[in-house]
Amino acid sequence: MIIRRLAHAIRDQNWFTVALELAIVVVGIFIGLQVDDWNQRRIEGESDQRALALFVDELDLMLEEAFIDMSYVTDSMWDLSRSTEIALKCNASAAERSLLTAAIGNTLHWRALEVRPSGLAEISNSGTLARIGNPELTQSVGTINQTIKLHADSMELIGPQYGRAWEMLAPYLVLTNSIKLEKLDLGTLRESPPEYMSLAPQEALCSSQEFLMGLSLLTNFYESSTYNFEAWHEALATARELAVGEIR
Repeated sequence: MIIRRLAHAIRDQNWFTVALELAIVVVGIFIGLQVDDWNQRRIEGESDQRALALFVDELDLMLEEAFIDMSYVTDSMWDLSRSTEIALKCNASAAERSLLTAAIGNTLHWRALEVRPSGLAEISNSGTLARIGNPELTQSVGTINQTIKLHADSMELIGPQYGRAWEMLAPYLVLTNSIKLEKLDLGTLRESPPEYMSLAPQEALCSSQEFLMGLSLLTNFYESSTYNFEAWHEALATARELAVGEIR
């Protein structure tokens, strides 16, 4: 209809009508593009809000796990530190030896960073961060990814220390069953001395540099782990605060 009117106006050299019809066409195209752009922004905004909500939900879970992990490895470190004092005493009591056995036995459980990847991948790869335009949030997500890598690199460095410590302790442990290294389930409580594990006579322990060195290596391993979990918890908490601030 507009094209026919425009052609008729040109034939009649009605330039005002021509200009008016062209203006209507241009305005119509502009409005259409604006509507499409608004609709695209609305769709992207809704997608960004879903990505933020998923990210925050998973951060909540990771924060809970990180707090439990940090508590566990910190307690393990302090138990081992106190156990060194017990190991040095040739007249240590049965109760003290029981604490030493428990400290060693609890190190058979290990922890690693619990990463919920869905929300992290969604907010990192979907363009959400660029559209939000919050440099602090972008930096915080980068810190989380960097912390994951640093933790993996750290475990490669200090992991052999754990194995070496157990090699040094093993000759002084009396086992009635095989031992195994197990990943700690969330919420697992610290245990009493394992029934299948006991210690060699105290006079053998208190005079052994190898046994003391094994305890020292385990303690250092958990000191490194505590630092890793503290950094992890801080990175998660910062990211959560910033992400929540972007949720409408």
